[in-house]
Amino acid sequence: MQQADGHGEKRKETMLNLGMLSEMAKDASKTGRRTLISAVTDLFLSAKDREAEQVSILFGDIVMRVLGELEAETRMALSSRVSSHPAAPRDLITTLARDEISVAQPVLEHSPVLTDEDLVDLATSQSMDHLDAIAGRAQLDETVTEALVENGSDEVVTKVACNAGASLGESTFTKLVDRARNSEPLLEALARREDLPQEVVANLASMVSEELRERLQAVGGDQSLADNMAGRAMEEVKARASRVGQSMAQAKKVIEAVRAGKTSLEEAVAHFAKADKAAELGILLATVNRLPPASVSSLVYAKSDKPLIILCKANKLDVSAFKHILTMRARRLGSGVHELNDAMKRYEGFSVQAAKVALAELLKSMTQPGGADEDDGSDGADEGVFRVSKKRAGAKAP
Repeated sequence: MQQADGHGEKRKETMLNLGMLSEMAKDASKTGRRTLISAVTDLFLSAKDREAEQVSILFGDIVMRVLGELEAETRMALSSRVSSHPAAPRDLITTLARDEISVAQPVLEHSPVLTDEDLVDLATSQSMDHLDAIAGRAQLDETVTEALVENGSDEVVTKVACNAGASLGESTFTKLVDRARNSEPLLEALARREDLPQEVVANLASMVSEELRERLQAVGGDQSLADNMAGRAMEEVKARASRVGQSMAQAKKVIEAVRAGKTSLEEAVAHFAKADKAAELGILLATVNRLPPASVSSLVYAKSDKPLIILCKANKLDVSAFKHILTMRARRLGSGVHELNDAMKRYEGFSVQAAKVALAELLKSMTQPGGADEDDGSDGADEGVFRVSKKRAGAKAP
């Protein structure tokens, strides 16, 4: 009963507030409008969760009706008060975001109502001051940072690079590196980021060591930035080399297990293909076929799948294992289902005997001058091999 009475009292209070607002709305003076906006904003901000949606609609309707009559000072106060509210009316927030920067700034910097699409649109249509405010948001999606870097001044772009909450895509990093060649503040901001891709680190290190280092020395500047970038590049290279070394060591163990008969070729192929380890897969196929590893590894992602069909079929690799290889190729090369099914049919239709003949000729060609490893302007070793397989094996090439 007391709870019901509480709800009744709340409704009476709301009706009283609405009645007061109705009276305030009749005063069209600047002071009256300022008083109305202050009161209706108080009502909006004090609304409980249960009432928030209805009050937000009422609040937005009243404010939007008189927004064009408000002085900049009143709009500034309004923007500041509602900028962080998650239930603020969308129409109001997007309108305030396009106002003069003194009004728009709080909304641009803090409003959770603005979507990534809104921010991209604002970044491509508003002033540099507006872009600068957006660049300071706690979180920025890649699409937003891309728009800011594409349209922003050096100051805006540097602010984006300094923002640890700004996600940067590969193309945006590339643009930042290009612009950093003529901007030491931007270069320093990039150097301090912890999410630099390896390629960006290498490019920045090269740029610093060859260009910026000399400029800094000429003006008596601090060389710590140059030394830091060069050191970071070296650390990245060492770490990458270490990871590759560990991966190859593990691959050798798998290959040795195949040679010792402890692991089947199918299991090893599936293991490497599922993990997208093309180099290791190439070494495995080269080992079981007694071919140069470098030559075979380069064939894994070659345009033609014919050499792989020969190598796998000659070793009687079953269809399911070969499909793992094709799937890995499709992920990298962007092949479709039609291409994959076509390759599967050709693999199933190619005989083991024909594959062995083609493989033998491939081995022979790799040990003779002008063989498969030499660039004769053709499509590579696979075309020569298939000419041989047609003539000697008496079977249709895959």
